[in-house]
Amino acid sequence: MNERFIAASGSKKKILLIDDEKSILDSLKMMLTFEGYDVAVAESVNLAIKFLEEEDFNLIVSDVRMPGISGLDFIELFKKARQDLSSKLLPIILMTAYSDVKTGVEAIKQGVFDYITKPFDNEEFKIIVKRALDYFKAFEELNAIKSAETIRGEIKGESKIIKNLLNEIARVSLNFNTILITGESGTGKELAARLIYEIYSKDNGTPKNVPFVPVNLAAIPENLVESELFGYVKGAFTGAETNKPGLIQYAGNGIIFLDEIGDLPPPLQVKLLRVLQEKSYRKLGSNKEEFMATKIIAATNKDLNILVSSGKFRDDLYFRLNRVNIKMPPLREHKEDIPILASYFIKRFSKSINSISPEAVSLLMDYDYPGNVRELENITERACIYCEGGDKTGSPKEIGENCLPDYIFKKDNNKKINNDFEGEYFAKIIEIFDRLNHEKKLSLPDFIKNIEKIIVKNRIKEDNSRLDAAKSLGLSLRSLRYILSKMD
Repeated sequence: MNERFIAASGSKKKILLIDDEKSILDSLKMMLTFEGYDVAVAESVNLAIKFLEEEDFNLIVSDVRMPGISGLDFIELFKKARQDLSSKLLPIILMTAYSDVKTGVEAIKQGVFDYITKPFDNEEFKIIVKRALDYFKAFEELNAIKSAETIRGEIKGESKIIKNLLNEIARVSLNFNTILITGESGTGKELAARLIYEIYSKDNGTPKNVPFVPVNLAAIPENLVESELFGYVKGAFTGAETNKPGLIQYAGNGIIFLDEIGDLPPPLQVKLLRVLQEKSYRKLGSNKEEFMATKIIAATNKDLNILVSSGKFRDDLYFRLNRVNIKMPPLREHKEDIPILASYFIKRFSKSINSISPEAVSLLMDYDYPGNVRELENITERACIYCEGGDKTGSPKEIGENCLPDYIFKKDNNKKINNDFEGEYFAKIIEIFDRLNHEKKLSLPDFIKNIEKIIVKNRIKEDNSRLDAAKSLGLSLRSLRYILSKMD
C-alpha cells in the first residue's frame, strides 16, 4: 500500500484525517471538502506526525486501530511533542470499527473530543465535526480575551469600548501581514501598535527576539523617505560613500510602524505598494531584489477615503493596508475611563500626589477633549506641577479644581450661565427690561449697551487691567477697546 500525504491549503478550517484504509479517507475527504473545509489526509501515523510538524490544524479525525501505532498511542505522542496550550486543547475525534467500551473510556481519559463507531451516519458525523470546530473557535476567542486582559500595554480603561478594542488587538496580533490603525490625533495609535508588537513577540508565551521600528513619515523630508526606508548603495547619489541599510532591513522579521501614512508622497506610495505585493524591494541605486519578511503596521489620523477620492492616496495601496483596520476611539466616546486614566497619569507624574478630588473629576468628565487621551495626559501633568508647588506640609495631596487649567472651567461656566438664562435670572432680566422700556422708553439696543458698559467698567476696576478684564469676559483686547471707545 502506497502512503499518501496531501497538504491542506487556504484559510478555511483545517482538518487532518488519519486512517489506513484509502477508501474511507477518500469518501470522508470528499464529504468534508464539499462542506467547505480544507482537508489533509495521511494513511499512517508517521505521515500525520510529519504533517503536524509543518502545519496547524483546527481538528484531527483518526482511526483507532492502525498498523504500527494506534490512534490512542498517536494522541499520547502528539500531546507530549506539542506542549503549547492550543495543541493540548486541539479537538480529536476517534473512529473505530469495534464498539469497545474500554477503548472509549480510555479515549475520553486522554482528552478526546468524541468517539464514533464505524459504520456511522454521515449527517451525524458532520454534526460532530461542526461541534468540535465550534469548540476550538470558542477556545481561540477565550484565549484572545485572556491575552487582552493580561497584555494591555499602555492602553488603560475598563469601558466596553476599550475592552472590545483590546480583544480585537489580541485576535489579530499573532497572524497578520499588514494592519492599518486609524483614529483622531491623541487617541493612542502608537500605543496600539506597540501592544500588537508585544503580543506578536510573545507567541504562546515564548519571546521572539524581533525588533519594533517606529517611523514618523511626516517628520522625514520628502527627498529622504526612500533612502530611509529602503537604504542605498555606495555611489547611489552624491555623498553616498558607503552602503546603508534601510529601516525595513533593520526591522528584519519584526515589525515596522509607519506613522502618518497619509503623508507618504505619491512616488513612495507606488514603491510601498510593490513591497506589499512582491514582498521585496530595491535599495536606492541597486538592481538587486531584497526579500522582505517584515510585518507592516501603518497609522494615520487622516480619512484615507477622502484622500483616495481626491487622488492624493492610491486606492490599491489603501486596500492593501486596510486588510485589518483597528479604529482607535476618541476619548469623548468612553468618558467613563477618565478617572482611571487620570489616576494612572498622576502616578506617572507625581510621587507626592495620591488622589484627585470629586469636583476635579467632575470637571474633567464634562470636557470633550479635542486632543483626546494625550490632552488629558497634558492636563494631568500640569495639574501635578501646580499642586506639588502649593503644599509645603509634606502631607499627601490631591488634585483639586484650582490645579486645572482655566479652559476646563469655561465650558462649565458657560453651561451654568446658559442654564441660568433659561431659569430665574433670565426672568429677572426680562422683568427689568420691561420696566425700563415702559417707564423710560428704553429701547433694547440701548438696554444692551448700558448693561455692556456697566459690566465692562466694573470688571476693569476689579481686575485693574484691561487685558485681564478682556480675558475674564471672553473678549479680545481689540473688542474691549471698541466697547470702551463707545463709552463717555
